[in-house]
Amino acid sequence: MEALHIVSTILVIIITKLAYNFINAVWFRPKKLEKNLKDQGFQGNPYRSFHGDLPEINRLRRLALSKPFSSLTHDIMSRILPLDHQTVQKYGVNSYVWYGRRPRINITKPDELREIFTKHEVYNKERPQSAGSFGLVMREGEDWAKIRRILNPAFHVEKLKGMLPIMELSCMTMLKEWEQMVAKEGSSCEIDVWSSLSFMSADVIARSAFGTSYKEGKRLFKLQDEHVSLSYQMLRSVTNYIPGWSYIPTKQRRRKAIVDREIDAIIRSLIEKRKESLKTRNYEYKDDLLGIMLESNEKEIEEHGRGMTIDDVMQECKLFHLAGEDTTAALLTWTMLLLSQHQDWQTKARDEVLDRFGNDQTPDFEGINHLKIVTMIINETLRFYPPVSSMSRMIKENTKLKKLSLLHGTEFSLPTIIVHRDPELWGNDANEFNPGRFSEGVSNAAKAPGSFFPFGGGPRVCIGQNFALTEAKLALTKILQRFSFQLSPSYVHAPRALVSLEPQFGTPLILHKI
Repeated sequence: MEALHIVSTILVIIITKLAYNFINAVWFRPKKLEKNLKDQGFQGNPYRSFHGDLPEINRLRRLALSKPFSSLTHDIMSRILPLDHQTVQKYGVNSYVWYGRRPRINITKPDELREIFTKHEVYNKERPQSAGSFGLVMREGEDWAKIRRILNPAFHVEKLKGMLPIMELSCMTMLKEWEQMVAKEGSSCEIDVWSSLSFMSADVIARSAFGTSYKEGKRLFKLQDEHVSLSYQMLRSVTNYIPGWSYIPTKQRRRKAIVDREIDAIIRSLIEKRKESLKTRNYEYKDDLLGIMLESNEKEIEEHGRGMTIDDVMQECKLFHLAGEDTTAALLTWTMLLLSQHQDWQTKARDEVLDRFGNDQTPDFEGINHLKIVTMIINETLRFYPPVSSMSRMIKENTKLKKLSLLHGTEFSLPTIIVHRDPELWGNDANEFNPGRFSEGVSNAAKAPGSFFPFGGGPRVCIGQNFALTEAKLALTKILQRFSFQLSPSYVHAPRALVSLEPQFGTPLILHKI
């Protein structure tokens, strides 16, 4: 009896402890975070158990995606981040939204943004236990520093120069198709440039990452697209924020596991073949991303005793394959859309291109990086349509941010889409397309430094930034040499956020051969 009594007492203690931990996680802790934020002037909807604002977030997103804009407005926050838009309208910019049990507060002051970007060891991109997911972008601490060190040689300026012919080859393939389509119609033709630019960008990534082409890697691109779709569905699910739900083998999780395995098998095969070629000193495609990464990894192991595992290499290949495709295609698409709307800037850009390269000269690396007007236009496009509309960070311990005292578990929203349109930072014409604001460079474009961060900031600024900008400048230069373009009457303005900001229904433009 005594033994039974002891066992019963232990069970009661365990059950009580588990019950307390559960209640603390779903109620006491969130309410403590809520009080902390309200005491410092932040406002938002009251906390609701488990799901917070997620049902409303999902409802408003579905509603927004079902209704395109009635006109070509660039004030797009109501469609991209509808609940955030409503929250800011109701409570002001010092507000928060509940992502499950975690409040996510808006940080829009440039000095606070700079501190967050600089102190990346304090303000994490992801929870520590999942830091190794999705490649470099979600790694933390020494793990991030090691991978970044290994990858840096692949994005060195000399390597970018070497990749210019690859970019030009993919671009010329697209332009020849455009010329054939226009020729069939006479002197002009309606073309969905989003579809074409996505294909071109995917081809660039396939060639520069693995030494293949889009057609050869078509299956991988389709699988990556499905992976993104499944990931977003799971991320936005209310059940995702219920403790323990991540272990339930739902239909989506089972399908995602199958897709992940097939992606891994394809990329692992590419890596193993390349490693074999390195062993036999067959250096074909040595200067693509995979070759440079493997070579750099060998040096890292020699100098520091440890490098990337094959799983690490696979993660980085998947990230570059995924992010590189959509980012550049979206940037070029929005640039062409804006230049279709603002023919005066299209003319200025073409005049600059023709003055430097003529109608048929192949642009060189130094030349495209000295195109001032083209660079101004691309920067202004990135201000309006940044690759990521909002970035998030979280703190792993209680900390101070300027005058704010924040508790562990608080998340930050760094809303690019809000900061890039703030009249206090950009002037009264913040919602107008004006590339001229960048005439004196990025650092002088806004009233406060740190107001422009389309690729993030600080030590963790996107490693592929220069790759994307080089590809975009080259492609835009070659397009301007051969075509003028205007908006098609069939265009429907419906930006949406997936991997990057993209047009939901494509971007039909009318192209005229010059």
